Amino acid sequence: MTEGAPEPLEVEQLVRLLRERVERRRSEGNYPGDLEETLDEHFERLIGDRPKASPALYEELETALVKLENFEYSRSRINVTSALPGRTYVHRTMGKLVSRQIAGVLEQSQLHADLITTTMTLVAHLVSAIGKEYDDKVVQKLEDLQVRLAEQRKALQAIDQSLHEVAARIPGAPMTLWYGGDKFTALFRGSTDELRLRYRDLAEELIGCGPVLDVGFGRGEYRELLVDLSVEARGIEADPDLVSTARGRGLDVAEGRAVEYLAAVPDESLGGLAMIQVIEHLSPQHVIDVIKIASEKVRPGGKVIVETVNPGSLYTYAHAFWLDPDHVRPVHPGFLEFLFAEAGFRELRRHYRSPVPDDEVLELLPGDDSRTKQLNANFERINSLLFGAQDYAIIATR
Repeated sequence: MTEGAPEPLEVEQLVRLLRERVERRRSEGNYPGDLEETLDEHFERLIGDRPKASPALYEELETALVKLENFEYSRSRINVTSALPGRTYVHRTMGKLVSRQIAGVLEQSQLHADLITTTMTLVAHLVSAIGKEYDDKVVQKLEDLQVRLAEQRKALQAIDQSLHEVAARIPGAPMTLWYGGDKFTALFRGSTDELRLRYRDLAEELIGCGPVLDVGFGRGEYRELLVDLSVEARGIEADPDLVSTARGRGLDVAEGRAVEYLAAVPDESLGGLAMIQVIEHLSPQHVIDVIKIASEKVRPGGKVIVETVNPGSLYTYAHAFWLDPDHVRPVHPGFLEFLFAEAGFRELRRHYRSPVPDDEVLELLPGDDSRTKQLNANFERINSLLFGAQDYAIIATR
């Protein structure tokens, strides 16, 4: 030891000094309160990346330990021979003289080697134990994680099932039909020829307004009318079967839903937009959104045509509206006109369409007397409420 150097500290004393220093700094506020937790997290992160030791390395270490353990010092391996005459005898004589000293050195060397062997064996066992404990810990964590994942998967499946059940009860939710949609439309809305005749006037409103987007084209009658009138147009429909059928007839169509598809269209790139018997299939929020988006996608001077069921006629609730299970709710013409006006459309026209058959309305009484006139006036008010036009159309100019 160098003269004047400080006395070495014992390990216990050093640990005690370190603990006292840490406590003092903690009381002075130099260490955060969650220091141990933070250090534990960092330690976990560090050991989490520990690579698994190779079995070959353990075998190599075991072989080296066996060799070290079996190694022995031997005086017989000390060379006392000589090639010169008489030298061997001299060397042997000298070897005998120093044999006691050599024996002492060999004994100490052997003890040293034994200590090394014992120490290395302990190190090897310790490393192996640490590795095994770590690997067991990782395996346990993985098993625990698999259990938790299985539980979460089961919980997610239950949530997914509940969401499907809730969605199935919401009006307007997508439906899986086992019957033919074309047959339903033909039976309750009319044949293709009837619809082409019914909607020709609305198609003529879009002459010169290309390109036109026909949203929810269904069987494609309105889309075909636009083709007949040489109006550049494209159609979108959520039903892939209807899209496939329309493409088979040579129509330019795509699969898509109103709000999502329109949102991706470049601003002011459309000259016209048509939604024939579509808006009643949308949720209230989508009704609001689609009018605002239409005001952005249709260029100034372009037109938007919306035709839907007339909620002002009670007849429609008994015959038309609730007949279609995909209808969400009727949209009042007053509210629709309000949306168009707020969205910046400069001209609005409302047309009532599809009158109730004459044989289903209340008949007026014959006669000109005041009582008959009063009764007929009341009948007309009832007729307008009960048997008003089944549909209406809003033609909005941007």
